[in-house]
Amino acid sequence: MNNAKYSPFERNRYFYGKLLTVRDFEKEQTYHNGKRAMLNRLVTGPGVVCGLGVTASDESTLMIESGMALDYQGREIVLPETLFRKLRMLEGQEELKDCRDAYLCLRYDEEDVEPVNATGVQLGSDRQFDLTRESGKLYLTAEPPAYQELLEAAGEENVTVLYQSEELTLVLSMPGGVCAGEEFQAHVLLVKNAQTPPVRFTLEGENTFVESENGQVKLDWRESKEEGRLVYTVDFPLRARALDGVEGQLFPSGCELNVELGSHRYKNHLTVDARTILCRDRADLQAQRRRADTLERHTLGQDLPIYLAKLELIHSADGMFVNGVTDLPFRQTVAADPAAQTQGRPDLRVTTSARSLEYWQQPDVKAVYQPSTGGLHLDFGIPSPEQYDYAIVHGTVDIPLPGGIRVNSRVFSEEIAHGLGAGAVDVRLSVEFQDQEREETALLSGNSEVFRGKGSKLAPPWADAAAVIYPERGTMRVGVWLHDTVEGNLIRVHYFVQKPERDTSRILAQRGISLRVTPEFSRLACRGSLQLLAEVVGSEDKGVQWAVKGEGGGAIDHNGLYQAPELPGTYEITATANADPQVSVSAFVIVE
Repeated sequence: MNNAKYSPFERNRYFYGKLLTVRDFEKEQTYHNGKRAMLNRLVTGPGVVCGLGVTASDESTLMIESGMALDYQGREIVLPETLFRKLRMLEGQEELKDCRDAYLCLRYDEEDVEPVNATGVQLGSDRQFDLTRESGKLYLTAEPPAYQELLEAAGEENVTVLYQSEELTLVLSMPGGVCAGEEFQAHVLLVKNAQTPPVRFTLEGENTFVESENGQVKLDWRESKEEGRLVYTVDFPLRARALDGVEGQLFPSGCELNVELGSHRYKNHLTVDARTILCRDRADLQAQRRRADTLERHTLGQDLPIYLAKLELIHSADGMFVNGVTDLPFRQTVAADPAAQTQGRPDLRVTTSARSLEYWQQPDVKAVYQPSTGGLHLDFGIPSPEQYDYAIVHGTVDIPLPGGIRVNSRVFSEEIAHGLGAGAVDVRLSVEFQDQEREETALLSGNSEVFRGKGSKLAPPWADAAAVIYPERGTMRVGVWLHDTVEGNLIRVHYFVQKPERDTSRILAQRGISLRVTPEFSRLACRGSLQLLAEVVGSEDKGVQWAVKGEGGGAIDHNGLYQAPELPGTYEITATANADPQVSVSAFVIVE
């Protein structure tokens, strides 16, 4: 039966002397097939009735178990025996070049069999078939489902595709009617592939009919790294306000969607048309559902296939191979549960959701039983991993070299401020030198012996650098061990200092660049020296620019080492943050 129209039904009326033609017998078959298909579609629903499980028999072969399914027109699809199919034997495989994902689909099919010669025929071909064999057609496709049509055909309401890419698809749905003052659930279907990093998404916007502290609804989900499913539904429990007869939208002013996929960030403002009616009680809710339960709604998606499996594929020069199989990804199974019906109790539906907690909070779980649906919802609170931010600063220090023979000599800098304040820091050092071949400045990091072979044209200095750190003062000293003669009067060492800071989210929330210089006031003898320290708060860049105001006020280098002039007086020294030139502070030195 290829006609999807269930009404009107017309059957043969028999009487003595009726002339029966091919049309009459076809009408007889159409009547009975159509009635049976309508009952299948409206009472049982589409999906797998039994069997039809899909597994990988080997790297290029799928095993499809025997079983039965009902398609979206109510037609029976029967596979009487277990099938083994090579990928290259399945229809559609030629379209999967370079595709990482594909779907194994099942559709109703029929074919004419047992050819015969039609005798006494004046019209049409004399070559006919005795039988029409009903069967199912298996095929591969890389096209993702029409998610809105698929979910609406399964009875979901207010279906909206929030996000769709090769790596991830998010589809929102929620009921069109809820009971005032009771809990209901919004659902998000999550579809990804094996290469998709752990997913986190938030959907947030204003709402007037959902109970909340600030008038905002926020759906927040963080996927664990151990999650192995590629297709599943996330349930978000919400509670309706005690309002009667109100019709409202989940996000009347739109909402903000944030998606995190590893290092990728996506942010968008969406308009979501998700309307629902608040009913005064369950009787009112049942009446609202009956009004919405039309024949048209039950016959949606008549051209949809049954998605038996989602396949992860690997392509190579030798062909296409199966890396993984997700059996029945969209749970297209018949709605009835005969075992539960015979025992006189409904099917218990257990759903879960997860909340992201701060890393210092204790994990918890909340269980909510919903009498209206007979469902049990478990809400897990999972602490997020402790996060760190890193403050980084780069600077240089010039170390004077001794006269005479420098082989196997050691030179050291004065104590300098590294710029990240008190506390433990990590320091990396590099020695500057001139690359004569390229005629440019280069930095040596590590053992210079690596570049001193016969085939190397590089000639970095044979020197090792080390640092001694004073955590309480936020300072350090840099030393260099010269294994061989080094030209010039000084050696320049670059330092790269980083310092971990806990709780990135709190740092970002409180971030505001400020600068402090110590000491703020000092007394110094003529031609004396003073080390000034600058602490930048609220930025990863801890560097500052030092300057002495006015002429004849002395000099200060990039590390904050001040050299007083010969003339007494009061002089002003300024420090300006590299991260924000508007942030600047002064220190004053009295030279006596």
